[in-house]
Amino acid sequence: MKKLNAAQTKSMTIQVASVMIASKEIMCEADRNIGDGDHGIGMANGFDAARLALESQEFDDVYKVFFTVGRTMIKEMGGASGIIFGTLFYAGSKNMEPKEEIGIKEFTTIFEKALDDIKAKGQANVGDKTVVDGLDPFVKALKQAEGKDNTFEELLQTGYDAAVAGKEASKQFIAKFGKAKTLGERAIGYPDAGAVSLTLIVGAMLDWVKAH
Repeated sequence: MKKLNAAQTKSMTIQVASVMIASKEIMCEADRNIGDGDHGIGMANGFDAARLALESQEFDDVYKVFFTVGRTMIKEMGGASGIIFGTLFYAGSKNMEPKEEIGIKEFTTIFEKALDDIKAKGQANVGDKTVVDGLDPFVKALKQAEGKDNTFEELLQTGYDAAVAGKEASKQFIAKFGKAKTLGERAIGYPDAGAVSLTLIVGAMLDWVKAH
């Protein structure tokens, strides 16, 4: 698969939403170690609302699928996680010319814009123990792979491996933001909950592509 049309993108993002809802406790556990422990609840609620929004309509524009997910999550979740993970889908799809299908380059650009926007909003960089620890290597891996005539499965496998490596690396960082910041060195040994969530999202996309 080297192209994604709007119907496929809808199917893929519904699967992502279903996985995230089912992974609520995984995300809560990750957050419980160094945060408030409610990250998974907000994420599951946001993706549940996004799934309902996707299922309620048909799409002929790939960007509108991503836009719908992002805007719904920002609206329904609120808070930092809503903005960050809504932006993940929204930043690269807003104000885009409608497209019935996209290739690997356009897909990569969606997440490249998301990374830029998330970094600008939160002023976080790699090493600060945030979602950026997973998202930055994910985007770098996509950009390196996009010019190699890869399929979406190859692209997402490369991106997933990089995101997981970034999540694992975040275990060794001292947090610069949120409740985890107050823990200092006690946060070492635990991954950032946002980076955990990102790997779940990318993993769900990869699983969908493998099945199709």
